[in-house]
Amino acid sequence: MTKKRFLRAGLVLLIFLGATSIACAASNDNGDYIVTPAIGPVGENEIVRDTGADKNITFWDLPLWIQLSVIGGTTLSTFALIKYLPLLLGKIFTRDTNPKLKEIVSYITENPGCLEIEIAKNLNLKRGTLRYYLAKLQSTKRVRTIKKGRIKGIFHITCSKTEDQKILDLHKKNEIRKKMIEIITRKPGVTRQELSSELNINKSTVHWHIKDLHADEFIYFEKDGLTKRYYPQSILLSD
Repeated sequence: MTKKRFLRAGLVLLIFLGATSIACAASNDNGDYIVTPAIGPVGENEIVRDTGADKNITFWDLPLWIQLSVIGGTTLSTFALIKYLPLLLGKIFTRDTNPKLKEIVSYITENPGCLEIEIAKNLNLKRGTLRYYLAKLQSTKRVRTIKKGRIKGIFHITCSKTEDQKILDLHKKNEIRKKMIEIITRKPGVTRQELSSELNINKSTVHWHIKDLHADEFIYFEKDGLTKRYYPQSILLSD
């Protein structure tokens, strides 16, 4: 039996014992409830004074089965507490003591939108090892991955950037697109032909990048006859 199953079984047993104790304490041996006067028959017009207990009893005056239920439940609870509390506290206090994990968290915090390949290269980690640590961070909701096409950027959960700013960061991971954004921001109204010449790429490639940036509303265009002129949206100007 695994530790989790053992603990779960212990909790179920405790609940069962508690429920049994309450149910049995309220009934007699035949399972019937009996209500009797506390001070015997009461005459007409007499006042019944029923404040306070008739008698104080100790734990050892209780029926044996109640004593055993309480002792058994207490023993089981104490055992579970002694056995699993150190493990729980250990996980809490040693969560960030792994130096490699701390290094990864620090890198992601300082480089929002970083890629797996960047982290592995700069921290000298194998991809498999890095993915293991990233899985741990994602399971505890300390990092978040945002996907744009084939690019997956990693952000720390405390990153204050908006969703649009995070998507823009991923666009800029592509060097051609990053330069294209810079040109459109620097030269509002630039044409596709001018982008093609300045970036030294063909028009079809320019069209592909332009289409993606326009779909995410980072740029817009205005027609000048048969020519489209491209302008930056406000998010590019404030970036």
